[in-house]
Amino acid sequence: MWGAITNFLTGGAVKSIENIATEWIETDKEKAEAKALFIKTLDPNGRMRRDISRKVSTAYLVYLFTTMLLVLCLSFNIGNVNELKDAIKSLTELFVPITSMFTLIVGSSFGVNLTNSVKGK
Repeated sequence: MWGAITNFLTGGAVKSIENIATEWIETDKEKAEAKALFIKTLDPNGRMRRDISRKVSTAYLVYLFTTMLLVLCLSFNIGNVNELKDAIKSLTELFVPITSMFTLIVGSSFGVNLTNSVKGK
């Protein structure tokens, strides 16, 4: 019987209570792991976001180069002038919507990067 009391006081139930108490105490390492996990849930696939931004930037550059090429052709009277004027008119009407969408998509990507950087510190 004395062995059961000693075991209870020195290792058995006291040890279990000690283990439960240490589980409730948050260490700095656990807080850092929780923050990292939270950031991962906010932006689980940063690569996908970067790829989308890269593709949108490439498409926007193609749009800008096409517009510049048509303007140069018109200024040097290369090709049918009336068709070039119509093409340039169509592209210039699309400038504001395309630029707005480019800015929105790429700006959102940078915003997520900034938010993740700030929360990660």
